[in-house]
Order: sequence, then structure tokens, then C-alpha cells
Amino acid sequence: MRVPKVLKSVRYSLVAVNSLFLITGVILLITGLVVLSKFNVYDIFVTTKFFTVPNFAIATAAIIFATSILGYYGAISEQFYFIAAYVVLLVIILIFEITITVLGFQLQNKVSREIQRPMSQSIDQYGLNMNVNVAWDNLQMGFQCCGVTGEQNWPFNRLPVTCCHMNPGTVSPFNCTSALTYQTGCQSVLSQSLANNAYSIGVTAAFVTCLQALITGAAGWLAYRSKFEEVELER
Repeated sequence: MRVPKVLKSVRYSLVAVNSLFLITGVILLITGLVVLSKFNVYDIFVTTKFFTVPNFAIATAAIIFATSILGYYGAISEQFYFIAAYVVLLVIILIFEITITVLGFQLQNKVSREIQRPMSQSIDQYGLNMNVNVAWDNLQMGFQCCGVTGEQNWPFNRLPVTCCHMNPGTVSPFNCTSALTYQTGCQSVLSQSLANNAYSIGVTAAFVTCLQALITGAAGWLAYRSKFEEVELER
């Protein structure tokens, strides 16, 4: 039976599958870079676990790009052993993507506990370390929060100006008092923001994992066809 070349050719089918595979790498790379950049803003308040997941996603994307080269070569040559090696790498990458999904959702559930200790330690360095000063001031102004759990976290009742709400038109000198402080602790609002980012990488990885399972199955089928099946192509 004569069939269209595009539909039955191992070469063209594998190119299409590999192109979709390459897109999953782009998705992982963009997600990993975006989440990593957001975590870097609050590097003083987070542990290394927050950087493991996006870095793993970025590394997996790099492996996907390298593997796609083999995929295109296998498509051009239509040699079984190259395509089989490509399928093996797809299975390994699928395992990586499942791992990223699990780690992303696990991190989402552990954010509040993970940031509590670094935040408590860094608050004691406020006024002594410029990086800590900038981080805490940006955090409190950006999220309109105060301290780790509230104003009581600041030692010796030394409330930073950024811990208080200032009405438009306020001029110096400004005295930050308990009556003007933000009532929300920074741990709760920061943990929610970080959890949303961890959730986004988990969801993205889950979506990519589903695509990867289909891609791996399709590539395996094409590897089988390249060795055992002869297809009469339309000329």
C-alpha cells in the first residue's frame, strides 16, 4: 500500500518527534531561568534546596539540547543503533523530568520551614551587613511586611523605617513606631511567593513529563520500524 511519505517515513516522523522534544527543552530552560532569577533575589533568606530544582531543570534542558542533535542525526541516517541510543537517552531524561516534578512539589510544601532559620539569622545582621540591609529593606517595602513573624523579631526594638507604613507626603524626620508597623510577618508572604514559584516549576515539569512520555513512546516505535519494518513510500 502506497502512503504519503510524510506520514510513513521514519526520517520525517523522527524529525517531527525530535522537534517537539527540543521544544520541551526550551520550556524547561525558560522556566528554570525565571524561577532561579526570582530565588536569587532572596538568596539571603533561602537554603540551597531552592536552587537545586531550577538548576536541575536548566541542566536537564541542556541535556535535551545535546540529545536532540543525536535525534536529528538518527533521523537523517535512519540507522537503528543511533535511534536506539536516542530512545535510551529519552528514557533517562524522562526520569530526570519526573524527579524535577516531585522535587518542585516537595519544595512547595516545605518553603515556610526552609526559610525560617535563614531569616531569623539574617535579621541579627541588619545594620551590620549592607547586603542584609538591602535584602530586608526590599523585602519589607515590596511585601509590606515587618520582621520574620512581626515587629517583635527586631532586636532591642530597633524598627527599620521600611517596617512601617508611610503616608504619601511624609517628610523627615520619620519615627517608625509600633502603631505604624506592617502587621504581617515577612515569613508568611515570602513563603507564599516562593511556594508559587516552586509550584510553577512542578506544574511545568509535570506537563513536560507527559509530553516526554509520548515522545519516548513515539521514538521507540520509530526505532522498531527503522529495524524491522519496510515501508513503501510514495514517489
